[in-house]
Amino acid sequence: MSLVIKLEDDLGERSEWVILNGVVPAPSDPTFVLLSGVDPFGKTVFNHLQMEGFLKEWERVRERVRDDSQLEAWQRVKQMAETCRQDRDLYLRFVGN
Repeated sequence: MSLVIKLEDDLGERSEWVILNGVVPAPSDPTFVLLSGVDPFGKTVFNHLQMEGFLKEWERVRERVRDDSQLEAWQRVKQMAETCRQDRDLYLRFVGN
């Protein structure tokens, strides 16, 4: 599953984004409460209140990373999530294709 992950403000004007392939678990995986809610064909948005749980799950999906490009994208998403956690006006948006 290929996703674009963006760090956005209320107007969608923030420009940080990354493409990630094959790391996010399938929606049917019950072991990931938040990440299993990512719509592979639509949009899913997380806010600062969800980032603590999101980051715990994000650490767990690290084991699904298989190459350097996935690792770089995984690290960028982690950085964006940490930024989102500290700013109530930012959102982490997953966009499926």
